[in-house]
Amino acid sequence: MNKFILILLWLGSMMLAQATTIENYQPYLQPGLDKARLQLADIEPLIKQYAADPALKVTELGRSVENRPIYLLQLGQGEKRVMAWSQMHGDEHTATAALFDFLNYTLAPEQQAWREQWFSEITLYIVPMLNPDGAARNSRVNAQGIDINRDALALQSPEGRLLMQLARRIQPHYGFNLHDQNRFHAAGDAPNPATISLLAPAYNAAREINDSRRRAMQLIAHVKPWLDRQIPDHLGRYNDSWSPRSFGDTFAGMGISTVLVEAGGHRNDDNRQVARRLNFQLYVAWINAIVSGSYRDAALSDYEAIPFNNSGGLKDLILSKLQVRVADTEATLDIGVNFHTEGDRYARIHELGDLTGYGAYHQFDVSGLRYQQGRAYPLTEALLLDDQRYQQLLRLGYTHFSGDAKLLQRQTNLPVLVNPLRPTQSSPQLRQGATFLLVNAQGEVIQVLLNGQLLDLARLEVLNPLGT
Repeated sequence: MNKFILILLWLGSMMLAQATTIENYQPYLQPGLDKARLQLADIEPLIKQYAADPALKVTELGRSVENRPIYLLQLGQGEKRVMAWSQMHGDEHTATAALFDFLNYTLAPEQQAWREQWFSEITLYIVPMLNPDGAARNSRVNAQGIDINRDALALQSPEGRLLMQLARRIQPHYGFNLHDQNRFHAAGDAPNPATISLLAPAYNAAREINDSRRRAMQLIAHVKPWLDRQIPDHLGRYNDSWSPRSFGDTFAGMGISTVLVEAGGHRNDDNRQVARRLNFQLYVAWINAIVSGSYRDAALSDYEAIPFNNSGGLKDLILSKLQVRVADTEATLDIGVNFHTEGDRYARIHELGDLTGYGAYHQFDVSGLRYQQGRAYPLTEALLLDDQRYQQLLRLGYTHFSGDAKLLQRQTNLPVLVNPLRPTQSSPQLRQGATFLLVNAQGEVIQVLLNGQLLDLARLEVLNPLGT
């Protein structure tokens, strides 16, 4: 018996190693999904291609409010049943891309032996886009305006009903609840984005640990050492306060060992491709761990050691030690800037004062420079705006243009603002547009913040361009 156990442990470690040492990820990366948003049109052709593969069963689970198809993909014939669903929130698509990477990997010819091994042990059910209407709008909610992940009790949305019906029909042992999280979540006290956050949700208000929840915790603990090596100080854990309307908590109460995966931000990674890769590798690791049972040896202390997410602990940009004068009061402040949403790229001042302890995707010490309100350049006639002319206008204190945008002939790749919604004020204010001048003691413009992008005027170089 001891020898048999050792063999199982060895097998489990080998299968985890396979998942976590996939060094050549590129061959399995599904082209066309490295985007700011994914819609049904991006994945439906792939699903139809998979429908012709005998290793995979594709069915239509049902229809959304606006009659878009919601698909179910089934792999394997094993007794251990696993259910995974993504894009329950239409604007959270990282896991959707990762699921198709996982399918590419699973169905690759060189993975036949591995595939056959877990196919005999597991039946995997995947819903790759539960909320296609929300995806079409790049919206969290469905076409009714319902947050599907708060509809587990009332089941007022057709999408929520479909997911619950599937769970009741197949009675999965494990559930993977796949989401994206706000990019401003920090990994505990670390000044870093929580690139991956995990949770074994509670099934009651007392947050008790039964066998089912313990298994979910151990699945997470099983992969923590590897994640710590992959993304040091970028791993977080969600608060496990009971949310009875949420599907993860409800499924946990139904005895499904449910793991919440939240894909977060990472520096120099606007489209969350780091989190996408990690999601893909986590799926492989967990499939292997379920097959071997090796995760049952993981200590709950590893789960508990994951720091809780620090909501709002990260900013897009911090300008440190900027001199600001209001009336007769002079102060040296830190200014935190966030983009209003990831889609429209509208930047605004999010916080002022002492930002010690906060992290940022970009942070610059601007000691010796002071805040100055920018002016609007009126567009009354055609203006050819090349780099040289733009530099002249910025040095004169113009940060944006007003008037007829058609009169502006742009021949520069630098950020240009025309008729901004929230013009700058004489002093920085919360929620105002993040556009102003940074001048030295002689009043010379040294840098300009243009909709959250910091421009070095002498070099005409954006120090934090979008996409970094």
